[in-house]
Amino acid sequence: MAVTFFSYWGKARPAGEKGESYHLLPFHCLDVAACGRALLHLPQFSLAPLADELGWPRERVEAVFVFFLALHDLGKFSRSFQGLAPNLSDTLVPADGRSYELRHDTLGWLCWAQILAPAITDAALPDAESGFWAVWVKSVVGHHGRPPQETASGGTLPLDAHRFFMLDDAAAAQAFFDQLQSLLMLPDVPRPSRQQTSILKCHAWRLAGLSVLADWLGSNQTFFPYRTTGTALDEYWQSCALPQADKAVEAAGLRAQSPRQWQRPVELFDYLGEPTPLQRRAAEVELLPGPQLFLLEDVTGAGKTEAALILAQRLMQAGLANGLYFALPSMATANQMYQRVGRVYRQLYAVDASPSLVLAHGARQLVEGFRDSILYPGEQPADRHYLPDEASATAQCSAWLADNRKKALLAEVGVGTLDQALLAVLPVRHQSLRLLGLSGKVLLVDEVHAYDPYMMALLKTLLTAHARQGGSVVMLSATLPLTLRDQLLSAWRHGLGHADEQTLDDCRYPLAIQAGKGLRAHACATRPQVRRRVSVRQIHSEDEALAVVLAQARAGRCVCWIRNTVNDARRAWKSLREGLPEGDVELFHSRFAMGDRLDIEGRVLARFGKHSTALQRRGKVLVGTQVLEQSLDFCVDVMVSDLAPIDLLIQRAGRLQRHARTASGDPAVDGIEQREPPVLYVLGPEPVDDPPVTWYSALFPEGCFVYANAGGLWLGARALQRAGCIVTPGDPGESGSVRELVEAVYGNATESIPDALQKAANDQLGKDYAMQSQGQFNRIRLDMGYCWDSSMLWFEDSRVPTRLGDESLTIYLAREIEGRLLPLSVDECLAWEQSAVRIDARRAKCLSPEWVTRYDVALQELRSRHRLLEEPAFVLPLVEVDGVLVGKVIDHRDREQALRYDAVQGLVWE
Repeated sequence: MAVTFFSYWGKARPAGEKGESYHLLPFHCLDVAACGRALLHLPQFSLAPLADELGWPRERVEAVFVFFLALHDLGKFSRSFQGLAPNLSDTLVPADGRSYELRHDTLGWLCWAQILAPAITDAALPDAESGFWAVWVKSVVGHHGRPPQETASGGTLPLDAHRFFMLDDAAAAQAFFDQLQSLLMLPDVPRPSRQQTSILKCHAWRLAGLSVLADWLGSNQTFFPYRTTGTALDEYWQSCALPQADKAVEAAGLRAQSPRQWQRPVELFDYLGEPTPLQRRAAEVELLPGPQLFLLEDVTGAGKTEAALILAQRLMQAGLANGLYFALPSMATANQMYQRVGRVYRQLYAVDASPSLVLAHGARQLVEGFRDSILYPGEQPADRHYLPDEASATAQCSAWLADNRKKALLAEVGVGTLDQALLAVLPVRHQSLRLLGLSGKVLLVDEVHAYDPYMMALLKTLLTAHARQGGSVVMLSATLPLTLRDQLLSAWRHGLGHADEQTLDDCRYPLAIQAGKGLRAHACATRPQVRRRVSVRQIHSEDEALAVVLAQARAGRCVCWIRNTVNDARRAWKSLREGLPEGDVELFHSRFAMGDRLDIEGRVLARFGKHSTALQRRGKVLVGTQVLEQSLDFCVDVMVSDLAPIDLLIQRAGRLQRHARTASGDPAVDGIEQREPPVLYVLGPEPVDDPPVTWYSALFPEGCFVYANAGGLWLGARALQRAGCIVTPGDPGESGSVRELVEAVYGNATESIPDALQKAANDQLGKDYAMQSQGQFNRIRLDMGYCWDSSMLWFEDSRVPTRLGDESLTIYLAREIEGRLLPLSVDECLAWEQSAVRIDARRAKCLSPEWVTRYDVALQELRSRHRLLEEPAFVLPLVEVDGVLVGKVIDHRDREQALRYDAVQGLVWE
C-alpha cells in the first residue's frame, strides 16, 4: 500500500460506538486551522498587537498563525501514535509495534525540529531552523495545555524523532507541509531578527491559548463529522472547514459584543444619586491612548465598586477593552460582587448584544436573564483518549466547560476569586487559555491589600503579563501600604516596557492613581456621610466581650463580633445563645456547605444590610470570622473584634454604622446619621511596654496560628491605644487616620517592637520572604515564551497552588436516603456544588474503613453519573444518627475522626 498523508487518522471513536470510526488527520488539521482563522476575526482574539510590534502587516501575521496551526498535530504522523488505534482500516498505515512513550505534542515538536525544518529552503521559509519559527511551532503543538518537552523527562538527554517516526511517516508529514504551503499561501516573510524573536516569545502565550481554543472547536463532531475518505485539500478547506468553522465559533457563543455608548457613565447605575467624588473622578478623568492602570484608594462607602465599573465601561467604549474580570479575595465576596455586577453588566453593552456573565464557582443565586455559560459543549460523540494523562480535545473541553471557575475567564464579564486569574501565570494545564481569556478585558482587583507575599508575587507577574497583552487594570483598596503600592505599579509598568523605577511620592488619602508611561495622582474629596471618627475601646477578656455584646443587644442594638478562628466563633455563638432569645444570634464562617453559606449570606444582608429596618435589626447579633470583613455590604450599630492586623481592623470597622440611619435604626432618607457615635471594641491583650512572649497566644491560643506576627499585632494595638480612634479618611499625619495607622505598622514605625515579641516578628518576616521566593519560583518565566523551560513544574503530577499554607480540600456532602446517596442540598440548581465545603486537607485524608465498606458501591454508582464527583473528588456520605448527620474519615495521622454537619453550626469535628 502506498503511504500518503491520507493514510493517518487524526481522531478516532472509542471501540463499539456508532458512526465513522476515525477522522483523517489532514482534515482535522484543517478543521482546527479554520477555527483559528475564524477566531482571529473577533476583536478579543486579534493579533494586531503582535503585528505592530513585529512591524508586519496584520494579514501576514494571521496567515502565518493559520499556517502553523494547521501543523498543530504533526506528532500524529508518528507510527507510535498511529499504533494507539490499530486495525481501524486497511487504508491506514499499519502499526509496527512502536510504543507510544511521548505525548503527541512533544512528537510534533520533534517532527518539526528534526524532520521538517532542516529540509525547508530559505525560499520557502527563511532560516526555518531559527528560534523564531520554533516559537510558533511550540505554541501550536502544545495545544493540550502545556508546552512540548524538548529533552527526555527529568534530564537533559536529547530526544530522537526517528525512534518514533518511520521513513514513510516523515515523508507523509513532509508532503502535508508542502501541500499546506500551496493551500494556505504562506506569504513572503523576511528573515526574522533576534529582537523579533524576543517579541514573539512574549506573545507566544496568546498564540498557545488560541491554539487550545481552536483545537477544542475544531474537534466538535457536530460541525466537523468524521471523514474516512480522502479528497483534495483545497476542496475540503473551501467547502467544509471554512464554513463549518464559522458556525462552530458562532454556536460556541464567541462573538463580538458592542459596548454601549454612554454620554454620562454614571447613568450606568439607576440606583445612584449624586456620584461620590471618586465616582466623578472615574467618569471625568482623561483616558490615555493605550492600556492603563488605575489604583483607587478610598474609604469604605466611597463607591469604589461603581467607580471601577465606570472606568471599565469608559475603557470599553474607547475601544481599549471588550469585557472585564472582577477578581476578589474569597468566595463570599465573589458571591456579593456577582449580584452587584449582575444588576448592571448588560448596561455595559449595546441593546442588541448578548454578553455572558459567569461566576467563578458554583452558586445558585443566578440572576434572571443571565446567560451563565458560554461554549456550550452539547451532546456529541466522544473521542478516543491517547494516554491516561493525555485526554482528547473533546474530553478536555467538556471538563473545562463543566467548571464555572474556568469558564468565567472566557465570558465577556466574569466574577470570581483572584485565584482563577493567578492560574494564568502558573504552570498548570491550560494556563495559556486563562491568559487568553483575560486579554482584552479590564482586570479589576478588589481588596488588593488582602493577599499574602506569595499571592502578591503571583499578582505582580499577572500585572506584568496583562500589560504585555495590552490589558488595563483597576485595583481597589482602603488600606494599601505605600511600599506595596509602589511595587504593584512598578510590576504593571514593567509589562509596558518601562524599566525605570519611578515611584509615587504622594501620601495623600483618598487618592486616585493613573499609570501608563508615567504616573498621575489625584486627591479625591470625601463625602460628609463617610467622614467619621470611630472610637476604639480595648477590652482584655472574653467575658468582657460577651458582656458588651449582651448589653448592647438587650438595649436593642444590632451587634457584630468578628473572631479570628471558627472554633472561637462557635464558642462565642453558643455563649450568646444562652443569654438572648432564640433566633437572634447568627453564626457565619467558612465551614458551611455552599448552599447553606449562601442562605446565611442572604439572611445577613436581609437582617443587617443597607435596606434592613429597625424591626429586623433590633437586638440581633452576628458572630463570624474573616468572611465578614471583605466586600459583604452589611451594617451594624456596634462591633466587637478580636485583635487582628491593623488593616483588617480598619476593614472590619468599615461595617460599623456603614449606612446612615435614624436613631431608631431605620434607613435615614436624608442620609444623616442619627445614632450614637460608633464604637469599635477590640478584644486583645493590653499593649504594655514590656509584654511577655505569650502576650497574644495566652488570650488567643488558636488565633496565634492565624496571625503569628505578635510584634505587628502589638504595633497595631499600640497605634490604636495612642490614637484612641480610627478617623476616615483623616488628613495626612493626623492621629488615627487610615494612612497613619497603616504606616505605623507596615511603614516607618514610630515605635520599636518589644524584645519579647521580636522573634515572632522576625519569624514572620522570614516566612514572608520565603513565601515571596516561592511565588517567584512557581510563576512562569514569561520572557522565555511558551516552552518547557519556562518552568520547572510542567510535569503532569505537579500541583502548583495559588495560595500557600495548609492545603485545602473540597468535600461534597451526601445524604444517605433509602440506600442511595443524594446531595446534601435539596435545591435542584447546582445541588452538588451547593453541597460542597472546603476544609483543611489534613482533617480528611480518606473515608474511614467502615464508611468505605458501607458506601463503596453507592459511591461508584454516584461517580458514574456525575462528572463533578469523579475521582479524585472527595464525597463524604452522611447518615442520620439521633437526628444528627454524621460521617467518618481518616485524618493525616491515620486516626479515625467522626464529624457532624448541620445548617446552623456547619461542619464540626467531634
